[in-house]
Amino acid sequence: MKALYEDRRVLWMPLDYEWSPDLSGQAHCCTALRQALAFDCDQHSDPFECGDNALVYHPLFREYGLIVKDGGMSYVLIDNCPFCGKRLPDRRRDWWFDEVERLELFATPFDELPDYLRA
Repeated sequence: MKALYEDRRVLWMPLDYEWSPDLSGQAHCCTALRQALAFDCDQHSDPFECGDNALVYHPLFREYGLIVKDGGMSYVLIDNCPFCGKRLPDRRRDWWFDEVERLELFATPFDELPDYLRA
């Protein structure tokens, strides 16, 4: 399966991409945000399918978002915590795509990218 990283808004991800990662080691700004991101639903396999889930954290890009309930995997980026108001860390989406471009890895499958681009 080929991966094309032509659009910085779109990224092919493996079907088994972990949208609810172990957040215990992640330094989120407050307990409320950490709890909101701890997706755990008996009826849905990912946070985008669950009507009760509103927030998502994308660990690859280190970005936070409000889920858009459009049946897809859309989310609106946020810069501040919706609970405590603190500024969230800078995201690395632009850096990630710049690095893929610099290394000329446009057509490289995700699981064959260097480790530091998959973590």
